[in-house]
Amino acid sequence: MNGIIRKYRVTNAVMGPDFRLTALGTQILVQDCFASYMAMFHHAAFDLRKLSLMWIISEFSMRFMHAMPFWGDSVDVELWLSEEPEVRVYVDYRLSSHGEVFCEGDGSWAILDMTSRRPARASEILSDMECRHESLMGTHRHRLVSAGDRLSEFRYRTVTTDTDFNGHVSNVAYVRICKNSMPVGYWAGHRLHSLDMKFQHESFLGQELLCTVSGSPETDSWHYVITDENGNVCSEAVAVCRPVSEECDAVDLESLEIRKA
Repeated sequence: MNGIIRKYRVTNAVMGPDFRLTALGTQILVQDCFASYMAMFHHAAFDLRKLSLMWIISEFSMRFMHAMPFWGDSVDVELWLSEEPEVRVYVDYRLSSHGEVFCEGDGSWAILDMTSRRPARASEILSDMECRHESLMGTHRHRLVSAGDRLSEFRYRTVTTDTDFNGHVSNVAYVRICKNSMPVGYWAGHRLHSLDMKFQHESFLGQELLCTVSGSPETDSWHYVITDENGNVCSEAVAVCRPVSEECDAVDLESLEIRKA
């Protein structure tokens, strides 16, 4: 089997105040689909833990082509191994709703020794999995380029809900930090067009993180660098946004009422 298609539904856990699936929610669905795929071959996080190994996500890139699905809509996540695994495991994925693809992307994961934090050879562990050589983004080697002048800083102390089963701050928490570093009201008028993100250094509960934001308001391109108290770069991201389109992004209240009924 060289891929998986899993169905989800947009719920309040993955939607925003406009009743639509969020970019963060999209990444949550993708990572759940990846975990489900690994579990089919007994390579899930709880399987690897028995071997004193752990999954980590190294990076991901996403492009959004259409308006995000509404609350209650069904979402298909299709995901596959797109490059023969060596140390890193590369996957590509697409998300669709009502037969229309609204997001495509890729990501890379690695398997680490839980004690030494050194990478294991994924090629040996995942030898029973097939690869489908289909790359949606053209390359898995994405470069993050600063989008402009340094504009602001945002400090954040990590809390319990930021950590995952590996005991460190989760990649989802880093996405939230980037989002929360923007001016109040920015996201009410903008939507993500693309997001490229890398994870470079672990951080933990109770640490103060600094998110430095550079960018160009004229092009709505933003560069985020998140560092810990010792100056280590934990995560880096580049986001390109677009103004909300009333035609494409207005909430269809009548449709929502029908779904509630």
